[in-house]
Amino acid sequence: MKKIFIETSVFIRFFTSDDENKYLDCLKLFELIECGNIKPYTSNVVILEIIFILMRHYKFEKRKVLSAVKKLLSLRNLTLIETTNTKLSMTYFAKFNIKYGDCLIASQIPKGISLLTYDNDFSKIKAINIKTVKEIV
Repeated sequence: MKKIFIETSVFIRFFTSDDENKYLDCLKLFELIECGNIKPYTSNVVILEIIFILMRHYKFEKRKVLSAVKKLLSLRNLTLIETTNTKLSMTYFAKFNIKYGDCLIASQIPKGISLLTYDNDFSKIKAINIKTVKEIV
């Protein structure tokens, strides 16, 4: 079974359907997860970003955001990673020109698990294995 850490951008593409091809790829991904073929990981940092982006950028109503997060949390076999490594995050933040939230997320990815993202900033961190949804589905 493949194990993946799903980052904010993947969920945003799914919840907003703002890019039809990426939305369809995400739909296939979540179907594979529901069939038990993929073990998903994510974190509360990701959930925080999803809530912020959906409400501030996409102007989703709070009830719609709550519904989206509820769907996310009901993913089959989802593991929420709660631990961050602040020292590693600060190292990434000092070394790479990326958002601190992304540095926190990068510090949460368990060894041997790929990060699933559409955010190219993560490619600056060579210590993590990055995949696109297309590569997984």
